[in-house]
Amino acid sequence: MVEIECLLCEKPIELPPYIDTEDYDGEVVCQECKSLLYIKLGKSKLLKYRIKQRGFREPSGEQISPGLVVELFKILTQKQKELREEEGKHEEK
Repeated sequence: MVEIECLLCEKPIELPPYIDTEDYDGEVVCQECKSLLYIKLGKSKLLKYRIKQRGFREPSGEQISPGLVVELFKILTQKQKELREEEGKHEEK
């Protein structure tokens, strides 16, 4: 299990269960301070991370619900897998 602390508030960040810790290159939101962090994971190790935005909020100024964040990550993860599969098909030809 990968343990990540927020770069701003230093609280532990709980990774959603759908994040593949063997190969993930994307974003997570700190549950405590709501900052958006870019992370890169490989072989269950943290390879890179940085702050993308402090206090991540929708453009309207309203805070994004955790449920919406989870759904967006699910969609992103699925699309990344589909893209990798499609790229693999093209490389085989």
